[in-house]
Amino acid sequence: MARASSAPRSGPRVDPDPFASPRLVNPMRAVLLSTAVALLLAPAVPLHAQDEAVAARPLVVELTINGSVGEEPTPPQPFGPQRRNFRAKLERLRELSRDPAVAAVELKLKGSPDHARSLDLLVELAALKARGKKVVCYTEVLTRSDLVFAGLADLLVVPPTGMIVLEGYAAEVFYMKDLLAKFDARAEVLHIGDFKTAYENFAKDAMSAGQREVLEQVLQEFSDQTLGLIAQHRGMSTEAVEAMLAGMLVEPEQAAKAGLIDAALYEDDYNAHVAKLLGAEFERDESYGEQSLEELEKMLNNPFAAMTMLAEALNPPKQKKPSEPYVAVVYASGAIQSGKSKADFAGNVASMGSETIVEALRATESDEHCKAVVLRVNSPGGSALASDMIYRAVQQVQAAGKPVVASMGSLAASGGYWISMGADVIVAQPSTLTGSIGVVSMVPDLHETLAAAGVKVETVSVGPQGDQLSITKYGVSPLLRDVLTRSMESTYDRFLLGVSKGRKLPVERVRELAGGRVWTGRQAEANGLVDELGGFQDALDLAAVLAGLEPDKAPLVEYPQAPSFFEQIEEAMGDMVTVRTPLEELADSLGFGAQLAHLRALMSEPRALHPDRVQALLPFHMVVR
Repeated sequence: MARASSAPRSGPRVDPDPFASPRLVNPMRAVLLSTAVALLLAPAVPLHAQDEAVAARPLVVELTINGSVGEEPTPPQPFGPQRRNFRAKLERLRELSRDPAVAAVELKLKGSPDHARSLDLLVELAALKARGKKVVCYTEVLTRSDLVFAGLADLLVVPPTGMIVLEGYAAEVFYMKDLLAKFDARAEVLHIGDFKTAYENFAKDAMSAGQREVLEQVLQEFSDQTLGLIAQHRGMSTEAVEAMLAGMLVEPEQAAKAGLIDAALYEDDYNAHVAKLLGAEFERDESYGEQSLEELEKMLNNPFAAMTMLAEALNPPKQKKPSEPYVAVVYASGAIQSGKSKADFAGNVASMGSETIVEALRATESDEHCKAVVLRVNSPGGSALASDMIYRAVQQVQAAGKPVVASMGSLAASGGYWISMGADVIVAQPSTLTGSIGVVSMVPDLHETLAAAGVKVETVSVGPQGDQLSITKYGVSPLLRDVLTRSMESTYDRFLLGVSKGRKLPVERVRELAGGRVWTGRQAEANGLVDELGGFQDALDLAAVLAGLEPDKAPLVEYPQAPSFFEQIEEAMGDMVTVRTPLEELADSLGFGAQLAHLRALMSEPRALHPDRVQALLPFHMVVR
């Protein structure tokens, strides 16, 4: 976990250092407007007196925290505030820490990010506090996940009738064997590695012992980290925090007495406490750095400006690359598959296409001004073939003399680890889920479904045993099972050799760490699968250092570029015309919509030897509550 330090960062490190030097930003728009009004209405007042009057009111900037912020660059928004990706959110905190007009940041909690990204937030909030800013938070609902970063606040307040929910960790996994049986269908699952239990929930009606062991280990790791952070930042013992967790729902006044929060107050009293903390009445800025409504209205009243804005929104210009040395960030998010990446209408990436990521990596390889690459990975894996294509593209970037740093987010497992394993340095958070070095394949068996529906399948083949690959007639024949097993064993050996080469570990040692076993970032670092523990900014700083650039001052370019309006429509059109069943709606509301969509895609693939049939995929898809 990050440690506080009073020295500025000067190079790579193991622990996240909260003292990075953010870029200076322009003075606050509100301050400029206030100064202009003062000049117009009271010209006789000396300028230095006006500056003192403005500075007398501390500025509190609202920062909304939610769990739905994406990783990739966001499409332009011509009307209204620009959506920011996660890196931009972190950058905003760094700007605030440098802005002399800002006295405090107010956290508005509207959902928590995953545990790994919460640690990134925690580091930046610690840096902000170390620069003399205050962090305050008023929330009607406070959760265990919120406390990972909000526990650092100088003033944390919940109203007397608010809710403090401190439930333990639990993982939910849906098992669908009986559901498939209702349609006379089944799933044939083949795997290499005792802990490679991916797809078992389609083939079994209960959790295997190996799956349960891994999940218990992961949840225990999350719980220990959370308990430690809450206790550390709230000045409590871990026993006291555990006692509150046992109660699940904690009364705000009880929490205040124990020190879990600072006070149980209504919002007006909270505002008075903020003023007391800052030593003066304050101004609150709810849209720091965003275009104001007044400015937007003026632009829309100009028809030429409005048409220009609309044209740029529908077909934004390609990003301009710096003519000076820069660090590239290539975002690799979602399940890995062959072809192009897919996104929904809002621009949120649904799956990672090898063609898209390879194209982005080649762009960095060919640009003489790109001096290093950060591969930002958030993926459960997927197609072994597609993963290997991305891995090869990473090697080509390195062959061009450009270091590659893999930055693992909340999840970089199996295929997500495959594309990372050759990086010069791998950086992960302690709670990152990674490893899962193994191979699995799932083949849908619908031949009994068709027979029950009165469909008889006849085949005509040329060549020996050609018809034995018809899964609609035979399901998974012994021949098909043998062919797939040999392909999986070859893929697994290739995976092991890649890890051995990239991490400089003996093959036998890699074999001991493989077998599909999932590791947290902390465990992976101890086992040599990860080089350093740290966050996104640590990886960016390290890449700059490896490229001979100054950390936090080197320009950044993000790949792949956000899709245009028309590209978003094209990518999302398939989903727009699909009719969703009540079962799909229910699964989506419970957090398993993506899994059901994945099952539907696999079931609808008639080819027994599909290029993406052999998968390097995380052993489980779970919802943590």
